[in-house]
Amino acid sequence: MKDYLKQYSKLIRIVIIFLAIIIFSCSGGKKPEYSPIAGDVGQEVTEKLTPDEEQKLASLFTGSLTASLDSLMDVYARRFRFHGNVLLSYNRMLCYRKAIGTADFQKNVPLQPDSRFQLASVSKQFTAAGIMMLKEQGKLSYGDTVSNIIPGFPYERVTIKQLLHHTAGMPNYMWLLEHKWKEGKEAYNDDIIRLMDKHNTHLYFTPGYRYDYSNTGYAVLAYIIEVLTGERYGQFMKKNFFEPLEMQNTFVYSNALNRDYPDRLQGYYRRWRRYNPIEETVHDGIVGDKNVYSTINDLYRWDQALYDGNIISAQTLEEAFTPLKVRGKWEYPYGYGFRIKTVNGKKVVYHTGLWEGFRTNFMRYVEDENTIIILNHTNTNVNSILVKKIESLLDQTLTKTPVQEIVNVAITEGYQQGLERYTHFRENDEQVDVKKILRAAELLSDMNKPQMSSILVKLYQKSIASLTVNDRYKD
Repeated sequence: MKDYLKQYSKLIRIVIIFLAIIIFSCSGGKKPEYSPIAGDVGQEVTEKLTPDEEQKLASLFTGSLTASLDSLMDVYARRFRFHGNVLLSYNRMLCYRKAIGTADFQKNVPLQPDSRFQLASVSKQFTAAGIMMLKEQGKLSYGDTVSNIIPGFPYERVTIKQLLHHTAGMPNYMWLLEHKWKEGKEAYNDDIIRLMDKHNTHLYFTPGYRYDYSNTGYAVLAYIIEVLTGERYGQFMKKNFFEPLEMQNTFVYSNALNRDYPDRLQGYYRRWRRYNPIEETVHDGIVGDKNVYSTINDLYRWDQALYDGNIISAQTLEEAFTPLKVRGKWEYPYGYGFRIKTVNGKKVVYHTGLWEGFRTNFMRYVEDENTIIILNHTNTNVNSILVKKIESLLDQTLTKTPVQEIVNVAITEGYQQGLERYTHFRENDEQVDVKKILRAAELLSDMNKPQMSSILVKLYQKSIASLTVNDRYKD
């Protein structure tokens, strides 16, 4: 009897759903079962998700990945004493974000998602982006010689492009500061240029003939930005990148200018069981090659902006993500501020950093639109291994589905763009789990995001109307 009632109840439920679909289909969509609001069709989506809300939404599509990552990070925290922050964006949705371990070992203060890390050489991409912006504004060309921009620059043949690509043969400014700096104050970028001129420091090789990774080159690029704009490098970055992208916890630090900066983490080295703070050196006044401080949340905003092309154009970025060729023969996997490699046959643009106890990884899997960010403020050498472990988890636990892309496009770009993406997948005979569109709408409604929720409800209704009868009843 109970089984009979259960089957009868299920039959009634199917009939009701079927009638509702017929009614909606016959209405031609003229009387939708939702309240249209501003931004619903053809207008900019004005609502924004917090990182916590974005994680909750992404959990609809990432399944067991969060649990797998928690297990992985627990192992690295306990066994390998990892102290840092980790973020994973999958298909342009923030699906994992965690602060692990200690910020201040003397006071036993835990790390937070907004803890500010020294990015070390990950900073170089911001310097390169500044140069790219000035190039787009017509204030420079990559082929310009540096000596025509900076008075007293001692190397006449060095070009901006060679500095970007590490093919200028620049001498090591760190050696110069350690052996030749006698001014009794912290040195800044213009000081190292004067040092090279004063001591007649030779280039390592003829510009353009070899690749040799150079911190000096990016320090010079930062000073080029200052000369051409009349602004300090940090002010330029704040006005043109950090503020427009709401990167509120990101700034440029130089002890040569002042020490009035927001709270920031200190780097530590571990000896036996004790963590010791690493003190500043004579190099900490130099910017451009390092000394951008940021958080996993702010770097995620930067990552998304690089996809959107709102700050730097897609055409300019394509050139920045292209490996260099030396003398038209030998290719090296470096663009403008980014290293380049392939993983599973797909392009990855990335950079790593190492400076005074900080280890950083910023990995962008541009074809899959995935991102891994790992910020560590100890000398524990686990970042690269963690990246490989997370890559493996992505391969094992996730299969990218169209519905996540559809939802993401709809809530960031609008209903029409989401519908176009849905239509594209259907025309290519790809299965779209439309029930997840509705589940996402319900979740967004619970988050008090009525605009996003309304867009997805309408998209769900449109998608249901386009399905065959058999597809509508699939579990």
